[in-house]
Amino acid sequence: MGPFCLGCSHRKCYSPIRNLISQETFKFHFKNLGYAKGRKDTFLCYEVTRKDCDSPVSLHHGVFKNKDNIHAEICFLYWFHDKVLKVLSPREEFKITWYMSWSPCFECAEQIVRFLATHHNLSLDIFSSRLYNVQDPETQQNLCRLVQEGAQVAAMDLYEFKKCWKKFVDNGGRRFRPWKRLLTNFRYQDSKLQEILRRMDPLSEEEFYSQFYNQRVKHLCYYHRMKPYLCYQLEQFNGQAPLKGCLLSEKGKQHAEILFLDKIRSMELSQVTITCYLTWSPCPNCAWQLAAFKRDRPDLILHIYTSRLYFHWKRPFQKGLCSLWQSGILVDVMDLPQFTDCWTNFVNPKRPFWPWKGLEIISRRTQRRLRRIKESWGLQDLVNDFGNLQLGPPMS
Repeated sequence: MGPFCLGCSHRKCYSPIRNLISQETFKFHFKNLGYAKGRKDTFLCYEVTRKDCDSPVSLHHGVFKNKDNIHAEICFLYWFHDKVLKVLSPREEFKITWYMSWSPCFECAEQIVRFLATHHNLSLDIFSSRLYNVQDPETQQNLCRLVQEGAQVAAMDLYEFKKCWKKFVDNGGRRFRPWKRLLTNFRYQDSKLQEILRRMDPLSEEEFYSQFYNQRVKHLCYYHRMKPYLCYQLEQFNGQAPLKGCLLSEKGKQHAEILFLDKIRSMELSQVTITCYLTWSPCPNCAWQLAAFKRDRPDLILHIYTSRLYFHWKRPFQKGLCSLWQSGILVDVMDLPQFTDCWTNFVNPKRPFWPWKGLEIISRRTQRRLRRIKESWGLQDLVNDFGNLQLGPPMS
């Protein structure tokens, strides 16, 4: 029994109400109004797909709504655990997509976080027409926790409304006709959500100082306390506010770099600039997947800064780093400007970053080590080419 289950012996078996909803139900309950009077029910349209390279295979889809005072999200989790999870292979990866009339309340968000934390081969995208009770601090905190656990949380835009209409509405062959002020209301909902997510502090000050400390790890007991964090900031060319988040890979889960790739792929972006700050440089497998991702997207600009080099003396790890450079990814070592930028964006923008003793000396030593890896693999030209580029925040 999963941790999201209530554990009651008399628990009812919940199932989707139907595969399609009426046009009237969709237009009433999914209308993204700022004030939605009389819309107490939550409708959840879901799709479960198998991740098969770049062509997802649809396995299940349908609609849930609140039932017996149980919210639609919990009904889905009950059903998925009892009816679907047992037939899915734990060795395969699956993606769950939700289109919701209301975003999750703080209690449902807590259960979803537990669900994701115990099912490492599942990813979840949540698109909401309206935000529920987001003035409540607990709701805000748990929405941020969903993002930290790897879920994508976003407001429904015109693209999602069209997709939901086509997949989950008995539309009679009619095209989706946007209601008045749909895009204006989306921008309002999106700005509120982004404001909440921007305020989250993925890293505590103590965690930042302990995990991003760039001294070489000499003692094995301390080595195992160092966690692989990836903090990313995505700047789009359409004038929208930057998107950012912090991912953590733990034992038994996917590495943070793979979680990052899944998230970026789900956004279907092309012309963007992404800056990543890592506590450890990527392992060979993650490096090769990052390189393949970049080669398929020549318009994407990706900067990777690492606090420490991971097994840099081993040839497979060196070869992985080389694959990043050869794909056009800009890889470098974090120095004072990058530590300061990471602190400001992901820890505490109101307090200045105080560097630890020897930070810049250690950074330059690690940079020389990284440069020797480039040179030993015959990538001197890449060293010279990248040396003319400005990477990361400028020196003040």
